[in-house]
Amino acid sequence: MMRNKRLGIVPLSIIMIGFWILEHSAFALTPKEIYQRVSPGVVFILASEGRGTGSGGTGSIIREDGIVITNAHIFIRKGSSRPMSDIWVFLKPEEVTGNPKRDLARRYKGEIVAYDRELDLALVKIKDVDVPLTQVGFGDSEQIVVGDQAYAIGHPEQGGLWSLTTGVISAHRSNYGGVKGKNLFQTEASINRGNSGGPLLDEQAAMIGINSMIARKAKDGLAITAVNFAIKSRVALGWLNRVGYRFASVEAIPSETGRKPLKEEAQRVKEPVRPVKEAPSPKPKPLKEEKKGKILTEKNPFNMDELIAGMEEMEDVMEEMRGKIKEFKRRR
Repeated sequence: MMRNKRLGIVPLSIIMIGFWILEHSAFALTPKEIYQRVSPGVVFILASEGRGTGSGGTGSIIREDGIVITNAHIFIRKGSSRPMSDIWVFLKPEEVTGNPKRDLARRYKGEIVAYDRELDLALVKIKDVDVPLTQVGFGDSEQIVVGDQAYAIGHPEQGGLWSLTTGVISAHRSNYGGVKGKNLFQTEASINRGNSGGPLLDEQAAMIGINSMIARKAKDGLAITAVNFAIKSRVALGWLNRVGYRFASVEAIPSETGRKPLKEEAQRVKEPVRPVKEAPSPKPKPLKEEKKGKILTEKNPFNMDELIAGMEEMEDVMEEMRGKIKEFKRRR
């Protein structure tokens, strides 16, 4: 009898272990599922001061009214004291075709809400948005360890729009460049110019970082590969709270659900109406460590003339369509 009872316990133990494995493995999404869930909330950003000059980057929609988090360096040139004046935000099409004229048809004017050059973070508001928006949820970067899977979505130079790349978390960096609180992930997930400001995602499709820098050449000219940096989500959340956008505190989330996407608090403080100005971060300490990172987006990572010409052509088509609609209504 005792022997039979002991034998009877074994299948139950196996079943319990099986349920645990199923529960935990099912929580990790496939790259395809992550892309399908998050990519509609990723935007292409074009900033310029007129035709032929400017830069392109990536951003993530974090609020349903069109607030986008991205990098500050997309909008500010070296030596300039103010951001670029013309900002366009492009929503992902239902299907990415590889034809820029078609893929960049969903265009909206954007405006900078706040930015911080030292932390390299910025908020952009999509103006007059008339469609429902997909939001990208934050994850807790403190729950991420070296070896965890990471995924990036963006618009790399010479690559395709809304590209997906994969890799792992390689290392942690604290107070990067002597800037207090500028904590980064190093990742091997491929990111290049044009990926600036895009999301670095975990296996639950939560944004654990904002892609910002790459290292491509050592001081002696030796090529560097697979060394990319993303600003940790806790850094971004802390900055968002300081500039008046209240999101749920990551410290308040139970450990067993710590990697679920964070939602904005319902009782968010009312945003003050004020001119855009830089939100200062703590003053940097004297730089002692060697700077190895390079800002992703440079002056002209995209063919601005080609993109803007395509947009002007689209605008002409839209104007012609509006004229035809007005004429049709008049005749009725």
